Amino acid sequence: MRLQVAIDRVSVERADEIIGLTEGHADIIEVGTSLIKDFGLSGSIRTLKDRYPGQCILADMKTCDEGEYEFREAYKAGCDIPTVMGFSSIPTLKACQRVADEYQKEYMIDLLEVTEEKLEELKKEFPEAIFCVHLPSDNQGKGLKELVVQTCKQMTGIKKIAVAGGVTLDTLDIMKQAGVEIVIVGGAITKKEDIAKAAREFSEELGR
Repeated sequence: MRLQVAIDRVSVERADEIIGLTEGHADIIEVGTSLIKDFGLSGSIRTLKDRYPGQCILADMKTCDEGEYEFREAYKAGCDIPTVMGFSSIPTLKACQRVADEYQKEYMIDLLEVTEEKLEELKKEFPEAIFCVHLPSDNQGKGLKELVVQTCKQMTGIKKIAVAGGVTLDTLDIMKQAGVEIVIVGGAITKKEDIAKAAREFSEELGR
């Protein structure tokens, strides 16, 4: 299992500090949507990738249109994994897939508000993608276990499943049982007084 640490709603300088504190424990660093909106791709993704060239960086673009342009710009800025919303049109998703193939990089499809019917279509068309089971942050973690169990049952054939939204140490067992490959953790690490310790605890619990 991989640990993805989500960094959002902070300055780039603070994001830099958090990456330093989680280094060696986080497999993926997520540069959150607010960071990208506030500072742009060059001010967030490029700046942090230049500081940590060996760190896998996910850009939470939340692309829903202009797929080819947004994905290309994300990869050019140094991102390793951009995100596209699963409710986007199939042509938009196909454009993202083509650019990812061109750069030989991973990409993530966010399943927020994706219907069961659309999920079946996504599984057929994009089996190589990372599929992110996403509980809205406004839910404050309520219903995460139920969502994971329900959605993962529908994920036959998908090799890479991620989960985001209120993940804590107490929820990791259900992730393992459900076959989740990437655990996405935000505040349970980044809002702790001892960030390095929190990241280490998650890393150890995941069996790295």
